[in-house]
Order: sequence, then C-alpha cells, then structure tokens
Amino acid sequence: MRELRWDLEAAFHQVLTEASPEAAARLASLGRRQSRFSGFPGMPGFLRRPCGDGWALVGDASHFKDPLSAHGITDALRDAEFLADAVSDIAHGAEERPTLAAYALRRDALSLDLHTATDRLAGYRWDLPQVKALLFDMNRAMKREIDAIVSLDHHTTTAAA
Repeated sequence: MRELRWDLEAAFHQVLTEASPEAAARLASLGRRQSRFSGFPGMPGFLRRPCGDGWALVGDASHFKDPLSAHGITDALRDAEFLADAVSDIAHGAEERPTLAAYALRRDALSLDLHTATDRLAGYRWDLPQVKALLFDMNRAMKREIDAIVSLDHHTTTAAA
C-alpha cells in the first residue's frame, strides 16, 4: 500500500476492491468522479487549555482529535453541557476559577482515553487483534462519557413572573 500513498484514487479503488468487489464493480459501472481525491495525512491529537478568566472553549476549539473517530460533534455537545453546568454553578454563587478548573479537569478526564485510542487507530500501525482492542478502548471511553453526561445535575431555575 505504501506505493499507493501518492495516488489516492488508485489506493481508494484497491482498498474498495479488496474490501468489497461487488461495491467496486457497482461503482465502476455507475459512478463518475466529480472532483479530485484528497487525503488527510493525519496529525496527533492535542488538548488546549479550555478556559481562563472570563473565557472558555468547547469542542474543536478546545482540542483536536483525528476525524477518524467521527466524535467531533459529540465532543462539542459534551463540552457545552459541562460548561453550561459550570456556568450555572457560577451563576448560583460558586467561585469562577475553581469551577472552570473543574470543567477543564472533567473535559480532560473524558477526552484523554479517546484521544489515545484515536491516535493509535489513526496511525495505522496495528494488526487485527490490536485494532479490535483499540475499538473496545474507544467504546469504553465513550461509555464513560455517556455516564458522565447522564449524571449531570442540571440546575433548574424559575424566573419570577
């Protein structure tokens, strides 16, 4: 496959043919490419500092993870929920710095395992047993995320009429 890294179209067709000869044949008979192939060479994930005095970031603004995970909108919505929870606590009298610091720690704790598994998966240096283990790692990380979101204690306030 290394020899195909400079010919993305050939690589695509080779992989598709190996994975599903029927799909490759159907594409060849019906499909017509509308634009050139483009690729993403990949880059390691990273976490940014997600907050400071008077500001906070969520989702892609606060970190990068290879798009292979297809988890970007989930990260954004998760972080927004946690940040909203923190801002609500601040509005109800909690101190801003420690509350935002707790938001950052929560975001990091839920992001790191998924980042690690995604980086290893996106590196394509695995065999089938390893990829299976990485997918299970991603699944466990996502389950922890769901548990954390479900356990949020949403504050309810009623406006005076």
